[in-house]
Amino acid sequence: MRSAVVRGMAAAAVAVGLVAGCSGGGDGKAGDDGKAGKGTNASEQASTVGSKGSACELPVTFGIAAKWKPSAIDTTPDPDADGELAETLTEDEMAELLEGLATRGPVIASCEISAKATGKIGFLRTYIEMPEAGADPRTVLEGFVAEAEEHADEKYTSFKAGSAEAVEVVYSELDPLFEERRTTRAFAVGTPEGTVVVALGGSDQGDEKVVLPAYELAKESVRVSG
Repeated sequence: MRSAVVRGMAAAAVAVGLVAGCSGGGDGKAGDDGKAGKGTNASEQASTVGSKGSACELPVTFGIAAKWKPSAIDTTPDPDADGELAETLTEDEMAELLEGLATRGPVIASCEISAKATGKIGFLRTYIEMPEAGADPRTVLEGFVAEAEEHADEKYTSFKAGSAEAVEVVYSELDPLFEERRTTRAFAVGTPEGTVVVALGGSDQGDEKVVLPAYELAKESVRVSG
């Protein structure tokens, strides 16, 4: 019964636990490894994320579009958090719940780049392969897609991220909030520290002027760190 209650509260905790758990570090401005530029059919690059000292330190770096804001996702429970959920669960249970909400198949969320400042509801969420999974990018991406609601029509395409192997998937899924199918996409890049998945999300993710080009920019500019 307790487990059922906890899971029943999980949906309401997504925004509170993960979004409030984001550490809004630096502004993600370009460093030596990310000079501003413009990718083919993509938004103009305003900054980069992933390098040491950026808002999200990752095994990869990639460009982010103007006004998109990166924040690291922190699944560490906030001891000062208020609310019914925080009062109901122990610290260990809260940590387990937050990690479960951040986990999708073989990967766990580590960074979110939000389009909120552009007036759009869109985001790029970055996941990292869970320790010792050891799978290639295609296998990791298949495990990621397997968690999507009523996923179908998957189309996988291999590409190079610099010298690294990478794979993109475009597929359809059921949006449980709006009860309609939509097309979405994600890509995975293999690194010595595990496979990284970057996924497009949000209700405006199909926007061809702001949201989709920002995803294309990330895909075209992604490189393995170091």
